[in-house]
Amino acid sequence: MTGPEPQRGYTAWETTQLAILVGRLAAKGRPTRGIDRQIEAIKAKAVEREARQDAEREERARRK
Repeated sequence: MTGPEPQRGYTAWETTQLAILVGRLAAKGRPTRGIDRQIEAIKAKAVEREARQDAEREERARRK
């Protein structure tokens, strides 16, 4: 589980999904590629969300 982490944290939904996946990993007792991919997808979406929010914030600031 590597990859970028969001700077400002995760949303409640993202946190819940990550907790579920980490629980599945703990239950299995070993890492699985499928669960790792799902975790990475959630992390990537969080980073994309932050980038989109930053762009929107900059656009609003430029308009003022």
